[in-house]
Amino acid sequence: MAGAGKKDKKLKPVKKPNLKERVTEVLELPKEIVLNMPKLTMLGNGDLIVENYKGILEYDEGIIRLNTASGIIRVTGADIYIKEITMESIMIFGNIQSLEFTK
Repeated sequence: MAGAGKKDKKLKPVKKPNLKERVTEVLELPKEIVLNMPKLTMLGNGDLIVENYKGILEYDEGIIRLNTASGIIRVTGADIYIKEITMESIMIFGNIQSLEFTK
């Protein structure tokens, strides 16, 4: 019998988009504006712009953690610092080595 003896893999449930997400997709609206999702723009490994962040959770040597509507963004690197900050966006500059998203 084909497949006998193999363990069944548990499939993760697929998250169904809510009404706001479906309307955003159908009308082709920018998700970062309608759903308040963070938008990240990275130039090489030296400049990172994060739009729609909620706040700074940690700002220490070699690490910056930002709070967003969809989780925490953790930036690590050498000589990284906040170059520019506004109410809508934050620009991180330096030698960025890793970018991590956590819930």
